[in-house]
Amino acid sequence: MGLHEKPTMQASLRQRIESTTDLPAMPEVAQALLRLKSNPDGNINDVVEIIEADPSIAAQVMRYARSAFFGYRGEIHSLHQAVTAVLGYGLTIDIAMGISLGKAFSIPNYGPMGLYPFWQHSLYSGALVERIIHIMPRQHRPIPGLGFLGGLLHNFGVLLIAHLFKKEASMLQQIILANQDTPVIELERQILGTDHMEIGAWLMRSWNLQAEIQVTVAEHHDEHYNGVHSSYAKLALLADRLLKRHDIGDAETTDLPPELLTSLGITEQQAEEQLSNVINAAQDLDLLAQQFAA
Repeated sequence: MGLHEKPTMQASLRQRIESTTDLPAMPEVAQALLRLKSNPDGNINDVVEIIEADPSIAAQVMRYARSAFFGYRGEIHSLHQAVTAVLGYGLTIDIAMGISLGKAFSIPNYGPMGLYPFWQHSLYSGALVERIIHIMPRQHRPIPGLGFLGGLLHNFGVLLIAHLFKKEASMLQQIILANQDTPVIELERQILGTDHMEIGAWLMRSWNLQAEIQVTVAEHHDEHYNGVHSSYAKLALLADRLLKRHDIGDAETTDLPPELLTSLGITEQQAEEQLSNVINAAQDLDLLAQQFAA
């Protein structure tokens, strides 16, 4: 099918999404973590108890803590140790929430919209955003765990398209492969009449996730967005463009706007240094992506 052939579903896809009764339910572990996140009396024992209710999530959190990305020199024998010695309370909640939310979808593990490339990009993005936050000036610095979660979830609209509309997703996948020089969001808008940001933001609102996450999902392709919680969206955009230099993800360009870097209080060299730190942990992150996609 050619790029300029318009499928019959284009005009109705957005309405079908907004009226669907088949929206994936938020998994119970994610619901419990979201409640804990808003509980001022929550503690490490609470988060460990929730995560251990799903052994696969617990194992993936521990793999992440053991990765070269964190450089922890000792051995990690328990989830409690992973939280206390490496990840910390807030980041652990956000990592586990992202893993849990990913379990809400059932899609094939192949092609550019498959689970492995999705999780590879998501993990690299979350890790890179979290790293960049730590080098930002304190007055500019958003919450690292929320930044990580935004990086992890920012393309969830892609998952929802593939989960709800397998025919359309398959068609879009073929067109992406045949038009690799055309930005993915342009192809989405031509073929579907919408894009993964709009669809993903709708999902985040439906799940009642934090406003910071909703903004990240909705605005991560707009380098000029300066509204509420813009730093989270800018960080996701920055991570996408940096990762595109290693052929990871769907960014339209690898250029880093100077005004965006200035608004975050960092230089391009500093951003590139954090990119190198993440790429140096590629073996561990790729293994994690395989586990997430399994």
